Amino acid sequence: MELRREDAKRIAREGGDSACELLLTLLDRVAEQDERIAKLERRLGQNSVNSSLPPSSDRGQGPKRAARKRSERKQGAQLGHEGASRKLVDDPDETLPVRPDECRKCGRELAEGRVVGRPARHQVIDLPESAVVTTEHQLLKVACPACGTHTRAELPTGVERGAFGPRLRATVVMLAAMLMSRRATALVLADMFGAKLSTGSVEKILKDASVSLQQPWEAIKRAVQAGDVAHADETSWRRAGQRMWLWAALSATAACFQIDQTRARSVARDLLGDFDGILISDRYGVYAMLDPARRQVCLAHLARNFIAHADRGGAAGRHGARIKGLLDAVMILDRDAREHDRQLAWHEGQLRPLHDDLMDALEAGERGRTPELATLCANVLDLWPALWNFTEHHDVDATNYAEVRVMPRLEAERCSRWAVWLVKLGIIRALRGRREACRAAGSGRVWCGVGRCGRALVA
Repeated sequence: MELRREDAKRIAREGGDSACELLLTLLDRVAEQDERIAKLERRLGQNSVNSSLPPSSDRGQGPKRAARKRSERKQGAQLGHEGASRKLVDDPDETLPVRPDECRKCGRELAEGRVVGRPARHQVIDLPESAVVTTEHQLLKVACPACGTHTRAELPTGVERGAFGPRLRATVVMLAAMLMSRRATALVLADMFGAKLSTGSVEKILKDASVSLQQPWEAIKRAVQAGDVAHADETSWRRAGQRMWLWAALSATAACFQIDQTRARSVARDLLGDFDGILISDRYGVYAMLDPARRQVCLAHLARNFIAHADRGGAAGRHGARIKGLLDAVMILDRDAREHDRQLAWHEGQLRPLHDDLMDALEAGERGRTPELATLCANVLDLWPALWNFTEHHDVDATNYAEVRVMPRLEAERCSRWAVWLVKLGIIRALRGRREACRAAGSGRVWCGVGRCGRALVA
């Protein structure tokens, strides 16, 4: 709507219905723009504390941490501190006895002196000048003494057909898993080990490793799907400037990763398969394919969602703060119960009033005049049974912290030891981009011969 100054003066002089209608129109537009500005400001103010955004999205704009109180202790080891030193190996590769030349008291030569006591041990750890061993197999051609036919020897069983052996290929995979580019990987191998590989050879080794590890990756996915309880989450993953999605599913014994171009429900179906246990996740809609009775919504995610409303002030702020406080109280009770190995029940003890108060608070928020808060409260009420499954099953957590931690690193207490390596090797999926790369991460091990001889170099 464009209003010239002359028209505004004329309407003001005339007054009446036209002036009233214009005023109401302008007030409606101002209210609409105020709401839009408020939404934009709230979006700008979102961070990992008051929303479901990951900490990596804060980019320096997240909440400032409280300054650490300066310690009164001096730097370095404290008085009475028990020192620690490197443990000496029992079987060094080389042992060199060193005799003193002369007596430290009288100066007499000690060439024929008798050795007494135990030697003081000093070990030096170093790398060999060249860690590369090149083995040439000369396939001889022999003339048959009977018929004169020339026959060329074949490579013995177990000898690699390619130019690079299993340890070298496993090293390439490990360097790639440590986020080194193909060019940097080739440079390190050449400068440090004397192994000259082209970037094309590095790429070929990684591609072969990905294909070889398809079956272990599938086996890990089936292991997650067979679990009684699983955690699931997804986060953005950029490759060559393209936004993709890293999906993860975690059980008590395995962790499976999958990269896809979409965040759609079809990916969740493929990752979870026929999983019929209890899934712990956030409120993301793709997990609605499971009945709320088979889900546990992460209460920590919910609490962060309501922090944003608590910061708004007014009635919406009071509702948000109350709901957030009740969720915090539930999580505190759950944490205390787990520390003392007790099982909570929503219908008894300290949890019962919190259960009832939380429902009342959500219903009040749903009836409120703030559309965003009302929608959030209605959604949580629809998922109401999924908030309390942790009280029915001792192995179900009230939060999805295990899955949140697995994205950057796997929580060792929740997963088998090889799964920690799984996360480190999980970076290799970026090398191939999608599912075939995830297979290279899937086994959680670096396999000798890229999976051909079956011996794990890293357990």
